[in-house]
Amino acid sequence: MLVCYSLLDLPFEHADNIGAMWIRRSFGNDVLYTTIVQSYIDTLLQGGFNFECFIEGGRSRTGKLLPPKFGILNFILDSILSGRVEDLIICPVSTQYDKVIETEGYVGELLGIPKKKENLTDFLSASSVLSLKLGRVDVRFHEPWSLRQFIQEQRTRMIGIPKSPDLSSMNTPAIRQKILRTMGYKVLSDINAVSVVMPTALIGTVLLTLRGRGVGMSELIRRVEWLSDRVRAKGGRVAHFGSSPIAVVIERGLEVLGKELVGLVEGLPEPTYFAVDRFQLSFYRNMTIHLFISEALVSASIYTKVKRGGGPENQRIGYEQLRTQVLFLSQIFRGEFIYPTEGLAVNLDNTLKGLESDNIVDLERDAEGKITSIGLADAERRAGRENFDFYCFLIWPFVESFWLGAVSLMGLTPPLNHQGDAWLDVNKCQDSSQLVSTPSFCRYDFSCPPVQWDKGRENY
Repeated sequence: MLVCYSLLDLPFEHADNIGAMWIRRSFGNDVLYTTIVQSYIDTLLQGGFNFECFIEGGRSRTGKLLPPKFGILNFILDSILSGRVEDLIICPVSTQYDKVIETEGYVGELLGIPKKKENLTDFLSASSVLSLKLGRVDVRFHEPWSLRQFIQEQRTRMIGIPKSPDLSSMNTPAIRQKILRTMGYKVLSDINAVSVVMPTALIGTVLLTLRGRGVGMSELIRRVEWLSDRVRAKGGRVAHFGSSPIAVVIERGLEVLGKELVGLVEGLPEPTYFAVDRFQLSFYRNMTIHLFISEALVSASIYTKVKRGGGPENQRIGYEQLRTQVLFLSQIFRGEFIYPTEGLAVNLDNTLKGLESDNIVDLERDAEGKITSIGLADAERRAGRENFDFYCFLIWPFVESFWLGAVSLMGLTPPLNHQGDAWLDVNKCQDSSQLVSTPSFCRYDFSCPPVQWDKGRENY
């Protein structure tokens, strides 16, 4: 059995002392090394041993989902297609944490501080870490499925050949690559399907998507309940705490996050909370953003008209103009998020219909029922645009970061008389970005600290 985990929240990357096998991050053209690894995996699978891998290849430093890595999956696929292994059962697993103890380290790495090598001894000797209140761990298992059956289904879908014991027809490079990519994204999709959103993620998301600096407990409860309903409506799951009232769950979540991340204003009619460390809290917010990425892209695109002000009619945007804006943003962020697989046209129409049913947008249609223009619904305006702003604020830090990157690169533009290509040092680009971002953030030009380059991403 192949057990596939997501490392979105897993606090440890290395497991040298608990049965893990060490392999190089890159094999290059070393045919011998590749053959040895393949033979070792074949031997494990032929012996009926469980084999575990982490589908994202490494930890997310920002809390967002990472695209699947295909290295280990490629070896597994080769074992089946070659006939050396009869079949393999894949079991996708999701592990979620209330508190991720390394978010402070992640922030440092994103800001350019070299990553400190991990070891078990340091962790066990860190009494301050072991004494922390880290909340719950939630582990969910997706229904296992047969890789051989999956390959046969893909063969029928792609080339119309019905089920057959012989899988050799699937071992051509082009078909094999399609199966491998489909397999990787299916595993990741299955993990997402059983993942749950923890209370700390709900709280962090709400605190970072509010207009004001703080929020009272009653309003925090209302927004967490709304967000929980939206997560479920999108097919996601929210961690359950038995019969505990939502207020108790939120209090526990605030306690787990701690005063270093969430502050409390004393002396007010009700407890009022505010984000202390917005950068660390963004890790928790990013655990929910994949559920609402379509709504966020559409809302940010609509905002290009809303920000101009004027009456409601002046703030409407045509369908084609909206489609162009959404396409532009989705292409910019294609390396940041995993989109639904139905395609832009279907995703856009489904998202607009969903926002319409939630009374966030108002859609005008022609005689044939096609959407012609989009504007904010009257109910959303009366509510102070709180739900529309929520979706905008979800993606706004990423918009700001890409804008910042563009401005930083413009500052490094070669002189007009320069001939030929100009290559820039990565560290120089990053330093330029931070030089621009620090004063801008201090002047409140940015809603939260910009998302920096993930220096560990090249290792994934």
